[in-house]
Amino acid sequence: MQKALATISFMIIITIFFISVLAFINESSKERIAKNLEIEKYKSILYAFNILPENINEKKLEPTSTTSDIEWEENKIMEIFKNQIKKITLPITREQRNLLKNSFLSWQDSVDIYIRLNKKGEIAAYGFTLKGKGLWGTITAFGVISSDLKKMIGIDFTDQVETPGLGARIIETEFKYFFRNLDLTGFHDYTRKTPAIIVVKKKGKTNSEHSTNSLQAITGATQTVDGVLAMINTDLKFYITFIEENTQIITN
Repeated sequence: MQKALATISFMIIITIFFISVLAFINESSKERIAKNLEIEKYKSILYAFNILPENINEKKLEPTSTTSDIEWEENKIMEIFKNQIKKITLPITREQRNLLKNSFLSWQDSVDIYIRLNKKGEIAAYGFTLKGKGLWGTITAFGVISSDLKKMIGIDFTDQVETPGLGARIIETEFKYFFRNLDLTGFHDYTRKTPAIIVVKKKGKTNSEHSTNSLQAITGATQTVDGVLAMINTDLKFYITFIEENTQIITN
């Protein structure tokens, strides 16, 4: 009996010990995990703003590469973000919120807009969160458009659960590169009845080489790409209208 009690006591002590160790490791790593998540978020934002490390040429990246494959110095990310990117929060009216009726975006009373400033302190581009529906779940992205609201600077897909090798290829450089210099003038034609942005099976040139309002599809990922397309056409229409209506507040 005493031997059994001793064994049980020993097991309890061992269990408490390992629970304490795991709790300590978990608590001590929380800050680092949070920091890593923040860095990944900033990397996505910088990528969408077309800000890359000086030694990186996007055209020479592997087509299947992703934002996480781009090597950054952590201090450099924070420095650029602090000096070039500013986040502002603007109130949203009930009428403006009505523009979101077909969107997966949702706000209570304000909208976050990220602004890139040039060396003169002038607005060079606007960035914001985009949301849509893929084949298996919600797709979240960060998109950036030019200060005149007529070209897309870039995009990065920050959260998705699409099929690896198919829909999940939206996170690859080959697909995202077609968003560079995408023509957004269709959003300014308020009589237009067709989508401002379309998808084609094959493009001979990227939009960086020849700006158009079309993206190149991903073979075998029709529903995912259609979800991205719907997200772009819905959310960009909202943001362009919202920014136009708040130009004086933003620029002051």
